[in-house]
Amino acid sequence: MHNLYFDLTQELNAEGPIAVLASGQAVVFYRISMMSKDGDWILKETPEACQRALAVLARHGARYRSGAPLDVRWLAGGWSSHFEFFDPQGRRIRCDFVTRPPRVRREELAALFNQPAAPTLVVGIEPLIRMKQTQRAKDYPVIGELARLLPPEREIELTTDPDRILALAPLHGQGSQRRPVRAASAGRPREEVVVELAREADRMQREDKARLDRYRAASAAYLLEFQAANVAGMELPEAHQRLCELALRWLPRDPLATGDPDHGAAE
Repeated sequence: MHNLYFDLTQELNAEGPIAVLASGQAVVFYRISMMSKDGDWILKETPEACQRALAVLARHGARYRSGAPLDVRWLAGGWSSHFEFFDPQGRRIRCDFVTRPPRVRREELAALFNQPAAPTLVVGIEPLIRMKQTQRAKDYPVIGELARLLPPEREIELTTDPDRILALAPLHGQGSQRRPVRAASAGRPREEVVVELAREADRMQREDKARLDRYRAASAAYLLEFQAANVAGMELPEAHQRLCELALRWLPRDPLATGDPDHGAAE
């Protein structure tokens, strides 16, 4: 089936790599799922990349949805920008951009834009798995399927499938610090491996929720101003200028302010 989000990735990168397909559409690219309802990209964190992405979106008649302006001043603080437009068939196309996705290291982000030329730039398996370690329970089976695409010594460190851990542990589990792998390597029963995986997933879900709660609290007043100004009803150039004005007044640049360069984006 033809994928408009893959086409958009190529359009965004027509003058050089600035946008890497991520999240649900990346899962589609790796043939783990058949479809995803929207498109997510990691954008190169430069004003030029933002300007080019805005130009592409404007050609499609895109409008802003609730979110931060597509501007490095806020994207560098972990915010995300959201857009939508309708394709010629009348389908709603949603496009989301970040420059600092959660749990992805800065050196990995830099490497994304130095990949060999490809028709569709897409995030690698391991960063994608870490991006999927969210508060959503539905992401954890997807992680297990993605992990199967890795070499066994990496699969065992990232999979959410207890049976894969049990199968891989005899050859690849020694020395792991991961609690489910240590349980399997010690010959503990399957139920104990399952329990350790559940505890691990619960911890990651709570951490992700706590992170997003801070972004939600920090954006509450800004989003009220977004709605009051009817930014979603403006054409993109006017909307972008107005949104930057609102953000300067109401949206903190970095709600986490931890000094950790890998703290990640609001989703």
